Amino acid sequence: MTRIGRVPRAADFPPGTRFVIKDFDVPLACVPGPGGVAWVNWFGGVARPYDAGRLRVDNNWPAGSFDEWAALVADSLA
Repeated sequence: MTRIGRVPRAADFPPGTRFVIKDFDVPLACVPGPGGVAWVNWFGGVARPYDAGRLRVDNNWPAGSFDEWAALVADSLA
């Protein structure tokens, strides 16, 4: 079965989720949960686990807003 990408809504995430941009076009989310945090890559509109070990000080930054982050997800669907 093919998973169809979509742009998530802010309400899809629990409070405390951090939205991060990597390398100018990769939308990552750091989602808190009972077992700690989970990093998720939303490029292409499908949530996939992301290895945070790939993050460096110089290749990512916090998104200015959820809307900025969601726009990257939307651009990745095109």
